[in-house]
Amino acid sequence: MKAINNFISPDHLMFETSIRAFLPRSIIVPFCQADGVEYECSMSVGDKVREGQVIASPKGIISANGACIHSSVPGKIESIVQCSLPNGNLSYAAKINTEGEFTFLGKKQKSADWNIFSPSTLIEEFKSKGIVNTFGNKPASLATQIRECTLKKHRFVIVRMFDEDPSRYTDSFVASHFTDKVVEGAKIVAKAFEAEGLAFVLPKKCDFTISDDLIKGDYCVTATADNTKYPAGFIHCLMRAVRKTSKIPEYEKFNSVNHKCLFLDPETCLSIYHAIVLGVPVVEKFVHITGSCLKSAGMFKVRVGTTIRELVEQCGGFNTSPAKIVVNGLVRGNGIPNLDIPVTKMVKSIEFLPSKELCVQKSTSCIRCGRCRAICPEHLVPDLLYKMASENYILPRDIAATAKICGQCALCNSVCPARLSLCQTILLLKKTGGNNA
Repeated sequence: MKAINNFISPDHLMFETSIRAFLPRSIIVPFCQADGVEYECSMSVGDKVREGQVIASPKGIISANGACIHSSVPGKIESIVQCSLPNGNLSYAAKINTEGEFTFLGKKQKSADWNIFSPSTLIEEFKSKGIVNTFGNKPASLATQIRECTLKKHRFVIVRMFDEDPSRYTDSFVASHFTDKVVEGAKIVAKAFEAEGLAFVLPKKCDFTISDDLIKGDYCVTATADNTKYPAGFIHCLMRAVRKTSKIPEYEKFNSVNHKCLFLDPETCLSIYHAIVLGVPVVEKFVHITGSCLKSAGMFKVRVGTTIRELVEQCGGFNTSPAKIVVNGLVRGNGIPNLDIPVTKMVKSIEFLPSKELCVQKSTSCIRCGRCRAICPEHLVPDLLYKMASENYILPRDIAATAKICGQCALCNSVCPARLSLCQTILLLKKTGGNNA
């Protein structure tokens, strides 16, 4: 597999501390926080809600294991509105005006002993506390992922302790500043998943360590990956890193790690710790706010439902009007149209880019330069897969099926001089099973 060194310079990303975002005057909580899950609002306009109260639950048999949605502030539901989501979809949402006493914020929470809970109880808690696994670009309810896993044996939990997008810093920040809580959250998931082992993949140059007391025995293992290269945090990269530890006899079982295992990121593990140990549902998250358009940048602890506009105000506003707003990283993220989009559980970073930092966005016909093939880590043929989807070009079945291997690293997009949406098109092929119909 090929990788690109220092794809994006990380020098400007580092933050030593985080700050709590201002409490919003009102929040917009969408009834859609994970892909493919339908929700039903359990509240009405005019109802008063508490911080952490369930306001929407999964609807239907297919979505039965979806994560519940909570109000992140106390207050009154002003209206049910339609809003745009950070992933480009539309959703209905509850607009809640903040008023009244907080249930969790500013109050000390008692710690619970999670060891007394059975796996089924833990899974139900993941659902009721709103845990969404934000590993990768497709957030999903953790309860759904565990219950739908078909593995009978070789069940492992793998935690990536850094960001897979080199322009982001959220997961790295959480992993380094809340290491013990992340590890404990991962252990909780491992029990719920009934895993044979638990692996933590740390960056090669790591500024934090995991205490031996937390990972003693042959149940847990640590591995390293070179996060100065891209891609480094994708599933196949993590599997390769963990399998290297199996050369040590006591960790031989980790050679059975496979793509059907459960992969987590640090922020998901931290949310699990808060939910199970402290009893706090997912009402806030860390978001990396950056970009040369802003007067200041930082790592913010943000209430779910806060609009991006309010975060910009806390940063002091713009010194330059942004030409593009990118959510979840310059490499793997996506653009959003305006500042009135709310922060959901899937948002990890927001970057504001001026026009001088953007390249030409106009797409033209493929010039057959071959750059996408040369840079693809999986040795695919992105240009032909794009042609198959956009022009009904007939490819041999085995070549068409290679779309399933794509890890959505978006390197093909970054080098294409014709500015073709290669990565997004291959994703559509993956969803149709390599069929352009």
